[in-house]
Amino acid sequence: MNNQTFVSVILVVKNQSEELVSYLDKLSPYLKQQYSDYEIVIIDQNSNDGIEEKLLKPLATHESIRHIRLSRVVNDDVALAAGIENAIGDFVLNLNIQQDSYELVCALVEKGLEGHGIVVCVTQKINTITYRYLRRVSTWLLSSIGYSLPNNSTGTFCFSRKAVNAITASGRFYCKLHIRIANIGYSLDAFVCDDFVDVIKKKSIISGINDTLHHMIFNSTKPLRWMSALGVFGSLMAMLFSLYSLVINLVKEQVVPGWTTTILFISFLFAILFTMLSFFGEYLARLLDDRSEHDEYNIAYERNSSVMFDENRNNISFVAINDDVEKS
Repeated sequence: MNNQTFVSVILVVKNQSEELVSYLDKLSPYLKQQYSDYEIVIIDQNSNDGIEEKLLKPLATHESIRHIRLSRVVNDDVALAAGIENAIGDFVLNLNIQQDSYELVCALVEKGLEGHGIVVCVTQKINTITYRYLRRVSTWLLSSIGYSLPNNSTGTFCFSRKAVNAITASGRFYCKLHIRIANIGYSLDAFVCDDFVDVIKKKSIISGINDTLHHMIFNSTKPLRWMSALGVFGSLMAMLFSLYSLVINLVKEQVVPGWTTTILFISFLFAILFTMLSFFGEYLARLLDDRSEHDEYNIAYERNSSVMFDENRNNISFVAINDDVEKS
């Protein structure tokens, strides 16, 4: 008998229609064999490679496929959040069609059924020694803002329904998706997925730095406050230098005329400037902490499979309460 768990698989794509069709031809039969209820949610990043026409056959052949097209290209974490928000399964997971094997679905769902609200795929294939040391610095910086996801994540996750509800219930701002995942409080487990990954896309040092800055800037106002503290430090140094110039003027007999006055004036202006920037930074940090009402993504349209499976199946359970931990 097929597993009774309802599984939602999210595929985020952009101009990958050929790969997507090939992946669907393997993923859909696999899910049909393993689960009685499932769905494949395609989040289309406004592709322009004729994906509408190329998906006509899969939508007419395979069951439970949803093609959701975004009106514009968004960040990867926002696209993933769009899939999470629109998925209805007991367990929601995302796959990278370029590297993840479709068989990874069952492995992640089994980890979720063990009681883990969030399962994070990680790899043990370290890129380079330089990247490894820079990763330590990045981990230290991210931990300072409360980012506690496992290192070397491949970007593939599995969420229980409770975790999904917690992530989507805390408002918009899905550019902060990863910090929410780390801090919603549900059991989190790292799953080494090297056996289910065909090719690990190696991260460059530049992309690693960009990811670190992205997470820090979008998830915390601490960097801005660090800059404010640097401004205060700069103003103190300017005042100390002005005092130094004054002492030199009193101690030494031969001082260039006007040097002390110029230093005092410049130091005073710099102290005022740095102090103003510190206050501006603090008020800007408070503004960034406030919530914004704008939508981070918009759906242009949605198309669904034209075939159904088991039309007589009712979505009704005789038992309304499940005592198992994290099981929906």
